[in-house]
Amino acid sequence: MTTLEPVVARDGDEPVSEPADRRWWSRAEQVLGRFSEWLNPILVKETRQALKSRQFGITFALVLACGWVWSMLGVALIGPGIFYGAQGVWLFAGYYVVLSFPLLVIVPFGAFRSLAGEREDGTYEMLSVTTLKPRQIVSGKLGSAVLQMLVYFSGIAPCLAFTYMLEGIDMPTILFMLFYTFLGSLGLSLAGLLIATVTAEKHWQVVLSVFLIFGLGLAFWGSCALVFEMVGWNSLPFQDEEFWIGNAAFLTGYWGYFALLAAAASAQLTFASDNRSTALRMVMVAQQVLFAGWMGWAWLKYGEMEFLLVFLMMSGLHWYAMGVFMNSESGELSQRVRRQLPQSFLGRAFLTWFAPGPATGFMFAFANLISVALMTLIGVLIWLMFNPMPTPSWSGAMTLERLLTFGGLGLGYVTVYLGLGRLLLSGLRRFIQVPMLLGVLVQVLLLLAGCFIPLTIHLMIPDLRRGYSLLEITNPIWTLGYATFESIVPDELFILWCAVPLAGVVIFLANVPAVVTAVRHVRIAKPRRVAEEDLLIEAQRSPPTPEPVNPLD
Repeated sequence: MTTLEPVVARDGDEPVSEPADRRWWSRAEQVLGRFSEWLNPILVKETRQALKSRQFGITFALVLACGWVWSMLGVALIGPGIFYGAQGVWLFAGYYVVLSFPLLVIVPFGAFRSLAGEREDGTYEMLSVTTLKPRQIVSGKLGSAVLQMLVYFSGIAPCLAFTYMLEGIDMPTILFMLFYTFLGSLGLSLAGLLIATVTAEKHWQVVLSVFLIFGLGLAFWGSCALVFEMVGWNSLPFQDEEFWIGNAAFLTGYWGYFALLAAAASAQLTFASDNRSTALRMVMVAQQVLFAGWMGWAWLKYGEMEFLLVFLMMSGLHWYAMGVFMNSESGELSQRVRRQLPQSFLGRAFLTWFAPGPATGFMFAFANLISVALMTLIGVLIWLMFNPMPTPSWSGAMTLERLLTFGGLGLGYVTVYLGLGRLLLSGLRRFIQVPMLLGVLVQVLLLLAGCFIPLTIHLMIPDLRRGYSLLEITNPIWTLGYATFESIVPDELFILWCAVPLAGVVIFLANVPAVVTAVRHVRIAKPRRVAEEDLLIEAQRSPPTPEPVNPLD
């Protein structure tokens, strides 16, 4: 029986009694209400809207229904073997399909629509005039997605415990797969937020949503296929050192790109005159340092040339992709950005490349590519000083000469295509305004033209269908593949060594005038009004400490 205790509240002139459990619940609500005031307001708003929406209710009900149906169907299919056979692994595979669909499709697409809808309807402008920073908006919407993931996890968790009791799959394997599914959903949700910031026009949002749904479908299919492959094993090799090293390396790359996507989404939401590039380029450098550290450790530990090849290949792809986006930036520096430029000699020599602009972005990517090539060369020389030449593990395919060929030709190709892309966009900006999306599209089409036009001609000529031809000299994929893993005629290889680096030097010199113009930008003084506002904001952040004063003085 519930005990009644008198409380202070009165209804008219008569005291009102309230149950003790209800009184404690009222106090808990007050504590939670005070705690919510410290939370991100975007997180609170998005969570309330998401959890009360019809879409979430229907999806969660379907997840529970599908889990119940699979439980009944799975037990019926297994039959009497459930009492003595290890059948939990196949039941887990079915539950994973039920869980991964909302995590890898519904939640990321919901994050995309939550921000894209505000930009389409014009409600985002109300958020932009508040004191909320762009990173708070991004983190709030991402936090709402995380809470939805936890709700879906809680709905399927009892089913997963049921599969463990049936044997056939151990708990570390279950937790491992769920952990990486959570990371996948988190990364896809952040990617959805970034895609939503690309444009505010409704027709482009429709196009992007179609591509996003297609990509999320591929991610869902790929994760299910991977899990079906993994559950076919007896257990994951948790006892192997290489297994944990591989996971640590993967997580390093994951969180590096996660930070890059988060910084890019925040930069897209800030006002146009703000500095959108410096934070992104700092993250890019941190990524390169971490990747170089992992590859250097692997090279010193195992001594295989393939690690250096992977280092060159992944670094080249990374900096080409980053260079494409940096080339698509606007070349005009706002007054706000120019007030933040370095002014010392060393600062201008090393920090100018972190400033916004396509010219500084091209030079920034080129400098990092040069550093990658130098690190590879120094690593090989240091190794050869203390050890004999390592034996290649790919049936003699990888040698030092082929590694240097891949590095030299790869550097030339990236320089050519990035330099041509910047020059082409610079010419287009004289006639039209080139947004980020159009700039990226133009450079991608330039690369595709250099690959597929000679490839089409090559396939149309019967005598050239087999082997390599200099007609493919503009195709970096085919050329680098043959130069590294196949055999090219020495005369053709000599022509490649002469033509590709020379083209890279010519394109680089053609971009030097724009780079010099960007370097000549100097810091400008703050207007008096801006300086006074900065001093006022600084005083509010750190007010002066009061000092005791003698009243007799």
